[in-house]
Amino acid sequence: MAYVFAYTKSGEGCYDDSNYPGHVAWNCDWEHAVHFALSRDGVRFTPLRNNTGVLFAKGTFDEGPHEGTTKTLIDPWAFRMKDGTFVILAVRRNRNAPDPLSEGSIMVFRSNDLVRFEESGFLKVAEGMIRRPRCRQDGDECLVEWETEKGIFHGKTRCFREIWDVEKSDERTLFACSDCGIQGAVPGNIIEISEEEADVIDRYLGVIENVGVAPMRIVLKRGDELDENHLPKALCLYSDGSTHEKSIDWDHAELEAVDTKSPGEYLLHGTIRNKVWPFPMELSERPGAPMRGRGNMSDPAVVFHEGRYYLTSSGGQDIVLRTASRLEDVFTAEPIVVHHVADVPGAQRIGTWAAELHWIDGVPCILTARCLGPVSSVQAHVLCCHGDPADPLAWEAPRLCVKPNGKPLTEGGISLDMTYFCVDGVHYVMWSDRKWPIVDGKDAPEPADIYIATIDPKSPWQATSEPQCVVRPMYGWDRYETEVDEGPYLLRHGDDLFITVSGSSTGMADLYDLGLLRAKAGTNLLDPAAWDWLPYPILTKESVPGEYGPGHNSFVKDHETGDDMMVYHAVPHDETGKSLGRKPAVRRVHWAATGLPYLEMTAERDLKPEFARVAMMLTVE
Repeated sequence: MAYVFAYTKSGEGCYDDSNYPGHVAWNCDWEHAVHFALSRDGVRFTPLRNNTGVLFAKGTFDEGPHEGTTKTLIDPWAFRMKDGTFVILAVRRNRNAPDPLSEGSIMVFRSNDLVRFEESGFLKVAEGMIRRPRCRQDGDECLVEWETEKGIFHGKTRCFREIWDVEKSDERTLFACSDCGIQGAVPGNIIEISEEEADVIDRYLGVIENVGVAPMRIVLKRGDELDENHLPKALCLYSDGSTHEKSIDWDHAELEAVDTKSPGEYLLHGTIRNKVWPFPMELSERPGAPMRGRGNMSDPAVVFHEGRYYLTSSGGQDIVLRTASRLEDVFTAEPIVVHHVADVPGAQRIGTWAAELHWIDGVPCILTARCLGPVSSVQAHVLCCHGDPADPLAWEAPRLCVKPNGKPLTEGGISLDMTYFCVDGVHYVMWSDRKWPIVDGKDAPEPADIYIATIDPKSPWQATSEPQCVVRPMYGWDRYETEVDEGPYLLRHGDDLFITVSGSSTGMADLYDLGLLRAKAGTNLLDPAAWDWLPYPILTKESVPGEYGPGHNSFVKDHETGDDMMVYHAVPHDETGKSLGRKPAVRRVHWAATGLPYLEMTAERDLKPEFARVAMMLTVE
């Protein structure tokens, strides 16, 4: 047997604002979610998803303030139904206060595998606030317990639609467990699961790391040529059952000793190549960069075209391009200003955001957002190039992105972080769209949502379909300090289309994180129902120690290794905890056994030192 521990964390107070004075992020948004830890022996429990939540309550947009209402979960209780499926009970709250919409009710989630969950509604059990719901199967019925200010109560239900036989109890019959040695855990309970169920949970929610290398053997016929370039690669094995091929540097003396003219056996040795990408990546100094911002970069985007890599990013009033023939060299390449936004007298803010270079119908185009006044004036633009992208004179003036009727993409709001992709011959743009009303003379921005539209590739600033909202900031993890989803970018794997989306705070850079949208080629990508929004974040400040606020990434192939690579920014701290600003970073994308991209594959997890040296038996017949 194996075991799952359900818990939350304390959710007390606010995130340390010493690096971001004036900003307030309620920790309950992040911590008041259902967490899981897994054990194979019932004694040692390992937190899943790096001790972050896996089950969050959905926020609402039809009550409360204009930005919607963040919902949180406390007092989780997991159990197995008679049919083998799982139910999770919890109390829903409005951030860290009671939720009037679910007062006196237990929130019910159902799951087949403890990986994905479905909201199953509410079971009304009392008037007023309740706490600590618990449940166990009792024949064909379920016995439910809960607490109110009047004491402990229990009742019976079958489908969690209604409760009956409600009585007051003198004492509890179902008890919470200990914290299982997990620091900060607020315990729920432990349930037994099968080893097979544990394997599924671990594949989706556990850390993936190298656990070995497959044995290697090669057979040559007499007279065959021994070509080092045609020798097999190392097939690295990972804890979730996935694999990944890596090149090997073979011992040349041993290779030269092989006589392919006569039968024999040879044991060859080599060392697996494992690229190590430093964090942060060294960055060339861009012209006019302030001393404080040198080495910093937000929103890095790298694209490969005809043998060269091109890097763009957010860059103030300048759009800066770097280009090199190797991915690791593009960050230190000479910065070239290909577009400059001139000063506007009296403007509140001048600049560009999140420049991305894409080849659209064979033409290099930069998609960016421009601001020529207040922040509420930010709008997506496209610049087209007729010549060498590294030649500033080859770039045309920016054009405003517009809807089919010629009006701005976002009327009464802002559009930014636009990206481009082509699927099945159809050209799409995706961007972050945020309504920005003025209420009582003050800015009152609504949540930032992700939108999609088709475009005319001959005029890429021109949308040819009405913009459609794909996803909104729905969970505590993408509403932490700021209700924002932005920075979409496509990663394609066969017919699977993955879009990473950056969520959460734009003011407190430590809190930035990544979520994941998934769709299939061949579906109607303009239909929001075609996109599956993974309900938990896939890359956070808990994922890799020392990297805070990872996000706003791009994907590109490393053409030396053939690997999919993620280029992103993250925030290091110094030894005193002071933020050093956003820095560029690179990491290999690992394709997990689940078919999902795993974005936490550090060099240490990618290849364990004890597996770096390999041997292969070569037989000449």
